[in-house]
Amino acid sequence: MNMARCKCNLHAGQCTFREGSLQCDCEHNSTGQDCTRCERGFKAKSWKPGSYLPTPNGSPNTCDAAGTLGNCECYGHSNRCSYIDFINIVTCVSCKHNTRGQNCQHCRLGYFRNVSAELDDENVCIECNCNQLGSFHARCNDTGFCQCRDGSIGPKCEDCLPGYSWRQGCSPNVCDDEFLLCQNGGTCFQNQKCLCLPEYKGVLCEQLLCEGERGCSGASASYVSLAAMLSCLLANALLRIVTAC
Repeated sequence: MNMARCKCNLHAGQCTFREGSLQCDCEHNSTGQDCTRCERGFKAKSWKPGSYLPTPNGSPNTCDAAGTLGNCECYGHSNRCSYIDFINIVTCVSCKHNTRGQNCQHCRLGYFRNVSAELDDENVCIECNCNQLGSFHARCNDTGFCQCRDGSIGPKCEDCLPGYSWRQGCSPNVCDDEFLLCQNGGTCFQNQKCLCLPEYKGVLCEQLLCEGERGCSGASASYVSLAAMLSCLLANALLRIVTAC
């Protein structure tokens, strides 16, 4: 084994062969094959290689815990901090990349954590992109799922449950071609209403227009008689035209 490969920036006293390569046994809250960065939960910007100075013992330059007083640690999302005297903390100011929090370690409302990215990655927070009409608000949970309104479904609330149709959001169907069938020859129009034949009424055209009313039969008979008379007049007129020719 070639121990010359063991270069650990003075953050390890030995190396071991792991996962097919020689890797440092890191100390001082550092990590990586050559101990080139701080562990999770420790300040990324506080990493420095160990030093032989001051003599005779040198300095390990241990990674500081995130959130401790001292250096301004914002995971690269801000370069300004402010000291709040009455609660004795240092907090980041004007966090960028859609982050927030004392150390810019949380995502703004309307964004969620990209679990595949490190805290110091510019893409650590992903926009929720909730559908404005299908969801209650622009916020989502830690996995990016939005809170949907009644009838809406999907990670972003952009689809409708069965029995609902999209009309500026998901609305219950009044009629359809499967369960809520229009009756008595009616036709379902865009799942919003049944277009009934002249003699029927109701949400699903389920009632006669004059059902239970006096004169209903007479009115229907008069309607039929009038239609028959008009048909006869039209037929006679056509017959005269043909005879004249």
